[in-house]
Amino acid sequence: MLMTNHFPKRQLILLCGDVIFIIASFYFAPVIRFGVFVTPGAIFGFSDVLAVFFYLLGLYIFNFYNLDEAVDSITYFFRFAAVILAVNLIYASFFYIFHLRSYSSSIIAISGLMVFVLLLVWRLVIMHYIYSTIKPLRVIILGAGWAGRTINDALGAKREYEVVGFVDDDVKKKGTIINTVPVLGASSLLSDIVHQMKIDKIIVAVTHSIKQDVFKELVTARFNGVAVYPMPTFYEKITGKIPVLHTNQMWLGFAEISGLKKNIYNIRLKKVFDKGLSLFGILVSFPIVVITALLIKLESPGPVLYRQKRVGWDEKEFDLIKFRSMRQDAEANGAVWAQENDPRVTRVGRIIRKLRIDELPQLWNVLNGDMSFVGPRPERPEFVKILKEEIPYYSLRHSMRSGITGWAQVNYRYGASKEDALEKLQYDLYYIKNMSMFLDFYILLRTVRVMIFGTGAR
Repeated sequence: MLMTNHFPKRQLILLCGDVIFIIASFYFAPVIRFGVFVTPGAIFGFSDVLAVFFYLLGLYIFNFYNLDEAVDSITYFFRFAAVILAVNLIYASFFYIFHLRSYSSSIIAISGLMVFVLLLVWRLVIMHYIYSTIKPLRVIILGAGWAGRTINDALGAKREYEVVGFVDDDVKKKGTIINTVPVLGASSLLSDIVHQMKIDKIIVAVTHSIKQDVFKELVTARFNGVAVYPMPTFYEKITGKIPVLHTNQMWLGFAEISGLKKNIYNIRLKKVFDKGLSLFGILVSFPIVVITALLIKLESPGPVLYRQKRVGWDEKEFDLIKFRSMRQDAEANGAVWAQENDPRVTRVGRIIRKLRIDELPQLWNVLNGDMSFVGPRPERPEFVKILKEEIPYYSLRHSMRSGITGWAQVNYRYGASKEDALEKLQYDLYYIKNMSMFLDFYILLRTVRVMIFGTGAR
């Protein structure tokens, strides 16, 4: 379930097809070159597994598993060709440098061309199937209030769902149109509406208690094969975040929260993973750290590193370490939110923020146990005090270790206001509720993509 939530079924089908066609290209390239069939065991080895990994990583980083992206066919063609060419050059260089496998240039060229053709055709087939054959599921929303309108807006961007209408007991709303969706009638007509409109799903977006007769209608619908979801559950499913303003304590109290379970991953493996990856990161990034420190020192007076109080696990404060990216007097008048094109940021600071290099010293925070690699981003005490008073459930994001990166960071831009803090909290709560090894790995992959394209930095 977690896998299909974070990496939907059609993307998984696309990925499986990619693996099959990449392996087929590796097998048939020598056949085409020499005209002789050989046993698969004589061709495939560890180096080929690495080559498949390079291809999949390249396709993912450059967004070729996003089947909803609107892009013209010529741009798509050339961008796809550029990625395949780049991956071929990278993995061929990697194999030659480390002497993993002796691939001739002709074999690489043939297999690369086959990968390009087969994967491009495969994508055309998948997209044609999605756009022409999949029939959207018909949905009605019980409740045309704020919660109902919120879930309707979220469904508007999803091709696989069609919102047929609202059901609401407010007589003033009957027959009206809300965001192009009609109010079909009162809840007493629910069974008739479900039957006549051939409804597949009912989303219950009622904030008050449900009447007993309406509840019976929902139970009847479920036993007739219609899926029934509370609004927070369905919103979480389609958006990857929890609707804080439409969620009550009962829903949160009974929800299964993976991030707080005392299982082997949460208690042991995540810590081992954090320590090992932070040590590796410190060693690998050492040359970048030295160069960055010199550039910061040469450009402006002041310390290279910047220590800032942040609120972490269990609302305990710790010193977060970053490369200084602003002038030394940036907060002479107290803490303020970062701004778009912030004038306090230095020229070197702008570059290292864009590339996320300013975050590298936080590897020491992870090694010390103050932070994790993946988790809710720690906020400053001055802002936490305000946000706890103004945003419901804000303290819940401190129920686990803070992270260098997180679900909010790969899904939302840099936060600089109370509204941004609310939006990021919805992603943070989703992460805490659904945390797993797979989700952490997926977030790290998406973080690589964010770093390469420099999105969200300030």
